Amino acid sequence: MIPSYHQIQGEKVHILLDQLLRDPAGFKEHCKMLGTSITMAVAFGYDLVPGHRDQYVELAEFAVNTAQGLVLPGRTLIPVFPFLKHIPTWFPGAFTQRLCARIKKAAVEYRNQPVEFVKKDMAAGLSKRCVLQQLIESHTDDNGLCKDEETIKDAMAGLYLAGVETMQTTDTDFIMAMTIHPDVQKMAQQEIDLVIGKDRLPTLDDRPSLPYVEAVYREVLRWRPVTPLGFPHSTVEDDIYKDLYIPKGAIIIPNVWAITRNEERYPEPELFRPERYFTEEGTLNKDTVSYVFGFGRRICPGRHLAETAVWLMIASVLATFNISKARDEHGNEIDVDDQAFTDTLAMHPLPFKCSITPRSQQAESLVREAAFAATRQL
Repeated sequence: MIPSYHQIQGEKVHILLDQLLRDPAGFKEHCKMLGTSITMAVAFGYDLVPGHRDQYVELAEFAVNTAQGLVLPGRTLIPVFPFLKHIPTWFPGAFTQRLCARIKKAAVEYRNQPVEFVKKDMAAGLSKRCVLQQLIESHTDDNGLCKDEETIKDAMAGLYLAGVETMQTTDTDFIMAMTIHPDVQKMAQQEIDLVIGKDRLPTLDDRPSLPYVEAVYREVLRWRPVTPLGFPHSTVEDDIYKDLYIPKGAIIIPNVWAITRNEERYPEPELFRPERYFTEEGTLNKDTVSYVFGFGRRICPGRHLAETAVWLMIASVLATFNISKARDEHGNEIDVDDQAFTDTLAMHPLPFKCSITPRSQQAESLVREAAFAATRQL
């Protein structure tokens, strides 16, 4: 269903470009807004207004940001001593229980409220076309009852949470990479100028014609994977893998970071090198770095939405802006530490400074015109 929402993705990216033009120093918040606005629009037909807080977003952010610290094994003793989960929230020292109760309340509200919002607008004939509307219509019987509504709620919540997390983090990783590697940025811009020209902005239809930009996108995913340890899985039965016995119920953590640092597959893995995705003949190889989105039944449900949005953001920013190191009051470049990341389940870059300026007056005009047209659709 995602290709039918490419226009919405383009409009939200154009608004991001305008935000970078007006307030380049706030790029991290703008990237966060992009991921959230795309997912809310596609999933629920709900448009966010730039610069304004939103009740649904605040609920989801609280649930995600606090739960991340509890998901990793070792952060709480409950998996080790299951009887602890029966301790009531009022009991002295039951911090985890009280926090989980708040997370559950926020998650339940977020899971239910957007669905009720869409159903209410559908009944009034005001709803915008979105994934949830199509799911409700296709699962509603002749009596007006929506079948599998609970499953739909779970799926939509997963789409939002996974899509936003991947988009906002990867977009910021891209800006860091371009700040540190101006040579890569220049090569990608040369390809865009040659293939697209300077009279329009990139679209997703241009993706097959921009192999170096595609390689930059893949390298961003590999260089700093959003979830370096993936999401914990659990074995449902005893298993043996490469002579290693794994008992039923064991927690299995896929080491995505180790995959991205496999020197046989990625020589000098710490270097940011988009060229590693090209064959000797100069064509893209088959390594799409899809493993960063997870594995098996718990693969990222928002991956199709995230990958198109991230690629379009990368291509659009490269086409219109120059990214470089910021300078201090004495004119000296401010170094960026490419190892400065959080240690949470989803790895975010710590705050850093950079300079983001329009490539030309023509690029600035393109951004303003596209953003004006996109804003009119809100």
